[in-house]
Amino acid sequence: SEFRESRPDPGQGAAIFEKHCSICHQLQQKGAKIGPQLDGIGNRGLERLLEDIVDPSRNVDQAFRSTAIILADGRVRTGLVLREEGEVLVLADDKGKEVRIRKADVDQRAVSPISPMPANLIDEIPRQDLFHLVSFLLQQTAKHAKGQ
Repeated sequence: SEFRESRPDPGQGAAIFEKHCSICHQLQQKGAKIGPQLDGIGNRGLERLLEDIVDPSRNVDQAFRSTAIILADGRVRTGLVLREEGEVLVLADDKGKEVRIRKADVDQRAVSPISPMPANLIDEIPRQDLFHLVSFLLQQTAKHAKGQ
């Protein structure tokens, strides 16, 4: 396959993960817990991993669905609802940044079937980098014990 012929380097994949993925995903205690935690992700195998990266909305977990918020002034904000703090909703946008919205400014809220993970990641990183990234993720097979 093209993946195996590309001779991917998991070390480079780790750096690509840190640059593109750790803003939302945690692995081995590093990164943000906005998207699913990825320890043990390699158990999914090559096909499923590629599918998850190329088409993140195909298998999106209910807990990580994006919410569209229509504000009273007509603007729309989209992201993952992280928490509510009194009169404020805290979302994570598609870059993993927190966005604070006053509940009083919200006109409507709708949960989307779309993953907040960018679907164009495949276009944003070179194919070889994608292969490096996948080779790194395939190595992440053992669930690390908490506290290690």
